[in-house]
Amino acid sequence: MQQVYKNRIFYFAITSTIGMFVYAQFILGHYSSCFYIPDATNSLGLTFGYDINMVQHFFKIRSVEQLNCYDHFIRVWDSIFPVVYTLMYSLWFVYLFKKWQFLVIIPILHMFSDWIENFIELLLLDSYINTNSFSEQIVSLGSNVTILKWVFSILTYSIIIFGIIIKLKNFRSSPKQHLNDDN
Repeated sequence: MQQVYKNRIFYFAITSTIGMFVYAQFILGHYSSCFYIPDATNSLGLTFGYDINMVQHFFKIRSVEQLNCYDHFIRVWDSIFPVVYTLMYSLWFVYLFKKWQFLVIIPILHMFSDWIENFIELLLLDSYINTNSFSEQIVSLGSNVTILKWVFSILTYSIIIFGIIIKLKNFRSSPKQHLNDDN
């Protein structure tokens, strides 16, 4: 029982990972189906940047109902997702880097960049619905924020992989303390 208590962060990290995958698969997957178009970009936030032509095409190929669905998806379900993945990443950072917990700022910045990206997408969508156009500066800003979000994502995964490698090296050198070592 004492071992379970000592490793509670590890178990929380595993549980949050399962929760994140369930949310992505069953919530995001379900609520994004109403604006899905086969063989098309189905979320501006899943691209590594975009230009004005890509944004125009993205909106133009969708019906008003699909655009309204996309709006609702971003406002609700895609705004919750950053909280879900930030919890997961933060728990892994705390578990993997007991002495370097300040690194948790990276997933937090990732979350904020995702929210800013969502806000900009909503501005673009609102402008498109109301005027059938949008500002090239807002498109550029949205693209840059999207790239920044992906940079934080890549950095987060790189740090987690590095932490796992360190844990595995420590496990091989001292199997008795593999879950309790201090990085």
